[in-house]
Amino acid sequence: MWQTLAPLMAARRSMRLSEPGAKGKFATSDKLRAHLPKFPAAVPLYNRHGRTVLLALDFDAKRHGAAQVDADVERVLTWLRECGGRAVTDRSTSGGRHVLVPLPTDTPLRVEDLRELLDALEERLPTFDKSPMLGSSHGCISVPGSLCREGGHRRLDGPLAAAVEAFTLRSDRGVVASLVDLLGGASTRQSRHRTAVAAVQAALTCEERLVGSGDERRLHPAYCHTTPMPAKVAAFARGGPRDADRWPSPSEARQSVISSLVLRGASAADILAALPDDDYAGLRKSYARRDRRTSSQIVKALRGDVDAALTWAAKVSDQFRDLTHKNMHTGGDGSYSSFGNDPIRRRWLASAETWINSEFVGSRQRPILLAVVQALAYSAALAGELVEGAPVVAIGGRSLSHAAGLMSESTVWAALRLLRDTPGSPVLRVARGAGQLPDRYALTTPAAAAPDSAAIERARVEPVHQAWSVLGLRGRTIYHLIHSGQVSTVDAAFAAARVGQSAGYAILTDLMVAGLITRQKGTVGPGARSLDDVADAAGLGMVAAERILRHRAERLLWHAWLENRFGPPPPDRNDADQRDFTLTVPAALAVDARDSELMWAATIAAGPPPADPHLEALDLLSDTLGAAIIAGAS
Repeated sequence: MWQTLAPLMAARRSMRLSEPGAKGKFATSDKLRAHLPKFPAAVPLYNRHGRTVLLALDFDAKRHGAAQVDADVERVLTWLRECGGRAVTDRSTSGGRHVLVPLPTDTPLRVEDLRELLDALEERLPTFDKSPMLGSSHGCISVPGSLCREGGHRRLDGPLAAAVEAFTLRSDRGVVASLVDLLGGASTRQSRHRTAVAAVQAALTCEERLVGSGDERRLHPAYCHTTPMPAKVAAFARGGPRDADRWPSPSEARQSVISSLVLRGASAADILAALPDDDYAGLRKSYARRDRRTSSQIVKALRGDVDAALTWAAKVSDQFRDLTHKNMHTGGDGSYSSFGNDPIRRRWLASAETWINSEFVGSRQRPILLAVVQALAYSAALAGELVEGAPVVAIGGRSLSHAAGLMSESTVWAALRLLRDTPGSPVLRVARGAGQLPDRYALTTPAAAAPDSAAIERARVEPVHQAWSVLGLRGRTIYHLIHSGQVSTVDAAFAAARVGQSAGYAILTDLMVAGLITRQKGTVGPGARSLDDVADAAGLGMVAAERILRHRAERLLWHAWLENRFGPPPPDRNDADQRDFTLTVPAALAVDARDSELMWAATIAAGPPPADPHLEALDLLSDTLGAAIIAGAS
């Protein structure tokens, strides 16, 4: 059972063990293994992007007993069935139980996406423990069939084939948001955003997904539901009894109706117009009972509930959409624009890769550096220029992280520092970023790294495919060698990629597990799956969209801070060379924007601005952007 279910549940190829002396905690980390561990074991719930495709609900029998656990589990299973959820359940020897809900793989969720549901379940189910789902770095859950801390094994409810079927078919799209809707919809008590970036992201999301204004404000038609309102919600709206198990008070029941209507495209004006109808007699009565409100008070309360529901609906609407058909992934399988016929950037990339393979052979940094120089080559072809025959590009670490296959921004910045600081590097920083201007790089050709024709043939002036952010970058070279037909044997692949046998066979195993290659004896060939398939299965379209939105928010706040500190930028000019301008700054700090070193010194010398209650971006600068912005990443 472990051998079958553990790989289906684990978000990463690892596990955590509760060894003797660990006081019941899963304190020891180990590789995920096919055989059943000798100690109680749990698999991670969140992948390296901090997202999960498994909603693991833990019910503890310690305080309320096994009978209450069974009652709570049956209640949540009923709600799940109403929302299109599939579940696998098991039980421990102590009487505790797990409800495992496989979510759609192409819409992985963050802790923030689950928090509202977890809080609602905790309020309604006394034995529910939300803590396993709250840690994106350490959250884990035991696997059916694994050892229990109290002795014995976790016992699966139902046949193994049914569990495998649930993990294969998975739940309907938006099951988490549908559960929140079913249990009371969006809370009218909106939580305060932890950072300025989160606040701006929420505002940008509403701007993108909501249309209209005032009482006509509604969810964009592209995000609206076409399914009927849930039966229990519709019954309450008509005047039916309130289900106290799911709605502890009339407030939750009322908000559930409002949220369901908003998800289906209704505005405040639509709901106000429909309120006198018999289909909404229960909703009308619910508002009227609140302290015997006057008509104006009812309208004001309803508008507040609709506003809360609209904000919530905008936030969760992407859980219901199919993003895989948009082909949002980059690189690798020709799914994105490339510049394979650009001889200058391609030859530079071949030289840079030859230099990295020579200088960093055997280093763990080599796959990262190879991805970063490919991203630089692509960015230079896309938005750079030629200066005396050398490609030059101005780009920040955030933008480069997208071209580098969703590499983390901190990893990009570290790689750029390493490339800048290594003697003989093909990456030369010719202007240091300051203000809204990013670092400017010249892509030079190392004299000692002349590429051969095979290296030039392998060079790919295109973005790094996003799938490598979940597969790991180390297998990228061998994958492309095999899929391009340049190698067909194991030995040739290892030699061309310049990897040893131990690392090489580990890479081949990873690629075969992912279905990207096949191996038979000493020969290798393309597999049945593509990089796009891997990216779609991992929901990387949603990850990329969220990162783009976060970067927009960070830039907006950074630009607002600059304008507050130095004054607004000059108006756009139609001159051929728009780089020749002077920023509007205090007289003591006025510098030419092209003289980035002077501007850098002036910015540092000025120090942080004084506290300003009207500029929340200051909180962002210290808590979120920090030194990354000062380092010239934009």
